[in-house]
Amino acid sequence: RFFSALADVDCSIAAIAQGSSERSISAVIAQVDGPRAMAHVHRKCFGTTEIVELLVAGVGTVGGELLRQIHQQAPKLRAHGLDLRVCAIANSRNSLVAPEGVALDGWKARLETSTERFTLDTYRGWARARRPGRPIFVDCTSSEDVALGYPALMAAGLHVVTANKKANSGRQDHWRALRETASRHQRKFLYETNVGAGLPVIDTLKNMLRTGDTVHRVEGILSGSLSFILGLTEQGVPLSKAVGTAMEKGFTEPDPRDDLEGTDVARKVLILARELGRTLELEEVTLASLLPEEFDATGPLPDFLARLPQADGIFQQRVDAYRKEGKVLRYVGSVGPEGVRVGLVPVPLEHPLAAVKGGENALSFLSERYSPTPLVIRGYGAGAAVTAAGVLADVLRLVEGPLP
Repeated sequence: RFFSALADVDCSIAAIAQGSSERSISAVIAQVDGPRAMAHVHRKCFGTTEIVELLVAGVGTVGGELLRQIHQQAPKLRAHGLDLRVCAIANSRNSLVAPEGVALDGWKARLETSTERFTLDTYRGWARARRPGRPIFVDCTSSEDVALGYPALMAAGLHVVTANKKANSGRQDHWRALRETASRHQRKFLYETNVGAGLPVIDTLKNMLRTGDTVHRVEGILSGSLSFILGLTEQGVPLSKAVGTAMEKGFTEPDPRDDLEGTDVARKVLILARELGRTLELEEVTLASLLPEEFDATGPLPDFLARLPQADGIFQQRVDAYRKEGKVLRYVGSVGPEGVRVGLVPVPLEHPLAAVKGGENALSFLSERYSPTPLVIRGYGAGAAVTAAGVLADVLRLVEGPLP
């Protein structure tokens, strides 16, 4: 157990000596490794409190909610031997860094007035210099630049937990490099929220594949924001107002065009396809936008939102036409023998997907074991609370021992 504990925190042993009893063991390690080695050995052998150091990037709706949940759960987790210590908080401009932990009371005001700039190099240097026992970089941004930095962070000793889809839906070479780097440096890379927010989509699929099941088809509604928006349009709410409401509730991506044009759902089905072993790039996903073809969705975000009411009439005509046929519009993503597809689909009212709206997601897995009736996962797939809870759950997966 002693040597296993040293290996857990990546401590190299220079020499070993054993006394007259197997309980008397000495090891020589680098002086800089002493504090974290001692803390982890005590944790493994005597059940002392484990300190997990978090570096959080992105404090918008999801990141801010994550910090709130960590602050709320902290007393309960400490009572069970776990100290989740937020050692860094950063947005695109500023950062707060405190090796002994940032006080989460009033962090927003202190972050805004901070003069420290956020760079991934700073975080890598921090990890190499301190060599903490279980450091976790938590990405709640939507930045491609941050996602491209994951391999370097892992090489510096950081585990990575991310709500950012850009890494897993980027170029296939980067996707492969992430996994190779994580394996080489024995780091964890967790991303459950990439597809279903707080729903256990990735974990369920991985467990099916690990236990020998063959998945033939994955299909469903993968955008809680679009299920919310389409549900409102069925009630006669204009598309532009439905989008505005979804933005106010924090259901959409920072730029709602990622949702409306299907890019966000395309990224999700691409992630699922790669989990199934397919070699695929984002541009190979067959994609149809929710927005009318004749509508101009280009330009700066404020200009797009100002023009969006021009699409209300055209879109409502489609909704009304399908209602007369006893159908509703649902934005569906699928991975199957015919390829990887994303787009609006009119479904009959008796179809299971017709009832999925109001921010819900629903996903079905048709496999050798789950056939002809597929395995179905359904629940809320949009909103800061469920997404942040999914990120926190990934953080806790990295912690050993029983938790409440």
